[in-house]
Amino acid sequence: MKHPILSGSGYKLYALIWLIVMAVHGSVLYFYYDFTITISIADSLVYNLIFGSIAPGFWFIVTFGGLNKDELSLLGTHIGAAGLTIILWLSISGYLLRMLFLNNAEYLNFISSVTIWRVIIGALFYSISILIFYLIKYYQDMQKRMNLELELQNLLKDSELRMLKSQINPHFIFNSLNSISALTESMPKKAREMVIKLSDFLRYSLGKDNSELNPLDQEINNATLYLEIEKVRFGDKLRFEKEVSEECAQVKVPNLILQPLFENAIKFGVYDSLEPVTIRLICESSDDMVYLRITNNFDTSSIPSKGEGIGLENVKRRMSLVYGRHDLVEIEKGRGEFTATLKIPLNLNEDE
Repeated sequence: MKHPILSGSGYKLYALIWLIVMAVHGSVLYFYYDFTITISIADSLVYNLIFGSIAPGFWFIVTFGGLNKDELSLLGTHIGAAGLTIILWLSISGYLLRMLFLNNAEYLNFISSVTIWRVIIGALFYSISILIFYLIKYYQDMQKRMNLELELQNLLKDSELRMLKSQINPHFIFNSLNSISALTESMPKKAREMVIKLSDFLRYSLGKDNSELNPLDQEINNATLYLEIEKVRFGDKLRFEKEVSEECAQVKVPNLILQPLFENAIKFGVYDSLEPVTIRLICESSDDMVYLRITNNFDTSSIPSKGEGIGLENVKRRMSLVYGRHDLVEIEKGRGEFTATLKIPLNLNEDE
């Protein structure tokens, strides 16, 4: 734990405080007790410089004095430390001043007569110093706890992002390998084409950091690879259209955030439909938000597949973790059309 005075720039404030104390001390001696300016300055400098030199050591009493001790033992520690400090302070200061003004009987008598007040002032200085150090220590401990808590939250967030991402690739790989296996004998050329596209897709996916934000055009290119892989299986039954302006193309989005939405559109649109299904990606921007809409038509007469899988919930959770908001994913299911909307805050993209 850093010393508040000996490390950093804390010594500047500490020196300023003691300069003020010295000025007040010297003024009292000069104006109230009518001592000469020399005696007033000397008395103030010696007493305050010595105590000011001793006081930084109180930090170690505050930091280590309470380890494995109850309140009574801690109180005894402070009483003992205060007593020893005052004795050393008055002994050293008094000796130096007596040597300086050996022939000034009036001042020597003054030193002896105000000893009790010096003891009280010393106890007050010690108490104030200890109180300030305890407050600083409490603040440092609180900051340390907050930093540790933030670090833990970031680790948990990163772990959850890794877990969510890890759920995507195995799920997709499993489906793709099944499709490749089915195509190997019947359509070996398409199987080979699918393997190449799958390799390109995985090279992009596995090379990205979990919390990284990528330009939308990169994510679209990668998602297009996914759709081309699926198109090997579904042929003309699967169609893809996009409307993305150049401005939208450079907006940064979480990596692999589109692929689960396309996978969901295929699973609940293309699988059960006898007619061609068109997946559309539309990007629109406003002053503070970019809207990504992925729509697909579906056969209303078909029996829907059971469950929604991990795709949509995965996207919702990742958006929440990355942007710290829970209102960035909207799902709409109308008659014959399904729409998933992602809202990307522009202010965060500007900070990246």
